[in-house]
Amino acid sequence: MAMAHPIWQLLRGGNALVGASTVVVGALMVKTDFTTIESILVLLHACCVATFMGAWNAFNDVFDHEVDAKNHPERPIPSGALTLIQAKAIGRASFLLSIISLLAAMTTAALYSENLASWLPSIGIWFLAFLLMFHYEMVVPASFMLKHKGLMGNLAVSLLVGIVIVFGAAAVNGIANPLVWIVALVAMLVNAAREIVKDIEDEAGDVDRETLPKVVGAERARAFAQLLIIASFIPIVAPYAREMLPMEYLLLQCPAMLVLISVKPKLYRGEDYSAQRSLRLAMLLGLSGFLASVLIPL
Repeated sequence: MAMAHPIWQLLRGGNALVGASTVVVGALMVKTDFTTIESILVLLHACCVATFMGAWNAFNDVFDHEVDAKNHPERPIPSGALTLIQAKAIGRASFLLSIISLLAAMTTAALYSENLASWLPSIGIWFLAFLLMFHYEMVVPASFMLKHKGLMGNLAVSLLVGIVIVFGAAAVNGIANPLVWIVALVAMLVNAAREIVKDIEDEAGDVDRETLPKVVGAERARAFAQLLIIASFIPIVAPYAREMLPMEYLLLQCPAMLVLISVKPKLYRGEDYSAQRSLRLAMLLGLSGFLASVLIPL
């Protein structure tokens, strides 16, 4: 039991659960009346995402343990709660569980799904996520090493966040639903802004990374993050304006939009930690607003 907390912290258990919940949201964007098989597929997709995210977080901490000694000394490896060997083993185990979950979903779809071909994009999405992780984390000749390439790295992480929603839709054969892609775009834009702000927050300790704040300066990076936030309002409003969702339910997005608006003065004052936490809250509120718009009868 003594290791339960550092393992949870290493895997970012809270974020992994949010990722799993986002899979369910993506599926519910497509349909709300799951069959038993669809429910099982959604659950397996959620487990696949949670364990994949846990593995990525573990590998991130393994590769960044020296930088984290300055930026995040409370994390399991720099604090001594876990050794590098233990962290690597936990990351590999979590990654293996993600593969097992995907294979279980594939087997279930092959045996029981009425339309296996429409489920197959799930495999492609998982491999896209794997490629993003490889090219972001790995420092090898075959890798693009996106973590060290500023904005490209921010966009790679944000693409992963967005495709989690699409992955959920794929579980119920709904990858062609335009609403899913619009919601994914919202998540990508807001998360990209958050990743940039987090890089500003960690600028002093990121000695081996060419982050956007280091290239253009903290103030210009904050301005670019603000542009991404402003851009996110377009896909937030679009499903209601295009009558994909009832226009009256745009009110359900007010909490998310108000939180997004509140980020500007925080960025102006250089309150980067508070700003990135607000952006995370805005993403959760926005997803909740979209989900409520689908579930609540008019």
